[in-house]
Amino acid sequence: MESMDAVSVRPRAKGRTKPTPDLLAKAHLVDVTAPGMEGLALWLVSRGLDVTGSIGAADQDSVTAARLREAGVNVAVGFDTRNVQEDRTCVVWSGVVAAAHPELDHAQELKVPVLARAHALAVLTAEPGRQLVAVSGSHDTATAAAVLAAALDDGRTGWILNAPAQGGPPGHGGDRRLVVDLCPDTTTHEAAPLGPWSYRSGTAHQYRRPRPAVTLITSATRNAPHFEDTIEALNDATYLARSSGTVVLPLWDKGAKIVHERLTDRPEPNVAMVTVGLAEDCDVWVLTPQWLGGEHLLTLHYQGTRHQFVVPVVGRHHALAACAAIATALVAGEDPQAVADRLATFRGVERSLAVLGTLDGITVRNSRARHPREISQDVTAARMLTERDVLVVLEPDGIARTSAHADELGAALADADYVLLLPVSTPLAGHDGPDPLDAVERAAVRALGPGAVHRVRSGPCEPGPEQRVFEMAAKDDLVLVVGTGPHTERLGPRLLERLAPADALGVGRP
Repeated sequence: MESMDAVSVRPRAKGRTKPTPDLLAKAHLVDVTAPGMEGLALWLVSRGLDVTGSIGAADQDSVTAARLREAGVNVAVGFDTRNVQEDRTCVVWSGVVAAAHPELDHAQELKVPVLARAHALAVLTAEPGRQLVAVSGSHDTATAAAVLAAALDDGRTGWILNAPAQGGPPGHGGDRRLVVDLCPDTTTHEAAPLGPWSYRSGTAHQYRRPRPAVTLITSATRNAPHFEDTIEALNDATYLARSSGTVVLPLWDKGAKIVHERLTDRPEPNVAMVTVGLAEDCDVWVLTPQWLGGEHLLTLHYQGTRHQFVVPVVGRHHALAACAAIATALVAGEDPQAVADRLATFRGVERSLAVLGTLDGITVRNSRARHPREISQDVTAARMLTERDVLVVLEPDGIARTSAHADELGAALADADYVLLLPVSTPLAGHDGPDPLDAVERAAVRALGPGAVHRVRSGPCEPGPEQRVFEMAAKDDLVLVVGTGPHTERLGPRLLERLAPADALGVGRP
């Protein structure tokens, strides 16, 4: 199954036009509240540009929509041809299109350039006088990008993130440099029937790859539908590394280690390579992160000097991602003390094992993990946060991804005590093939046993997820809500409401 991102960005005709940031002067963003799109919109409007966007009716009263309107983005509810006017310089879309789209088709009729989000970001790099600092990888970029933006926040640094810091915006303007999360995994991508917008004439600026001053590559492995196999992910990472001034590679990731070996075997004379790892012979030597009960103490050796930083992230994998981000800031020339001072006000990453609340002794945390490795790492981290049971509520992301990674997704839940599976999140109106959740369930049962795996069924007499969790969770348990779909976004607050009377009613799993 081919991803929409792949369909949307493939050149259909040759063209040679000089890339220019003016292309984004009056941009219209389709599905502007989607992850990654909000950050782009906020960055554009913070630069004084004219930004419009459209959203579905379900998102019209969301916090994200309110934040965009407050910032100055003209947000229209509903996808309609009238939202794309002739004065728009381009239309940007996230890839979440699973049918013919009126705004994208109308833009084609008006000959307004249609850009995938990744290529809109590439256009930004054409503006002179701004240093691009990129975080890339097949997954595991969100924490690193948020920490790096905080570490470089000197008042003149902007950022476009897929996951913002707690209490902070995902997009922020700055005239000195720009931190961008280039991970393709911003939202649910599915295959879709081709529309007129798929056949638009190609121009050079639409397919230009970024050329960052500094690039941190967090991972390189298979991540369908973006990278169908590991070789494809490695090739993408290697290409970006060779296009960068300096590339930072954390050697605890096998893919990043292979990229390092590739660059070592065939050196790029204009690229400086910096290794980060747990071994003393790395350019930046990271000592084992120390968990302090609410934050991690991170110790890095760089250029013969030891530096320590305290960062409020949960889980060893998030701590290592923070180490890679800090190493990137140091490599970019930042003063270590300035980095430490900036991180002192950092509150963690939104929806990254963050606590939503505690009621009746049951703690509810959420996770935006999509890739099986991310899910496995977050579940393992949750296991360390309680002496009681861990109940994982998983909403798998996309038919294409879930089908490709079903066995891995089920196995990723092995450290949980109980699992509740929600229907797969997808923008597709219908799906004729087998439900990939069946394969996830079978794999989870193999990992945990049949009594530990449950599934939310649809039907008027079937209990909803809140009721199921209410029946399964007991005092001092930890409930981890994993996913980025509409159900998991709303489930946490609803769970807290449902759990509130649990102690009085005496209901729960003993």
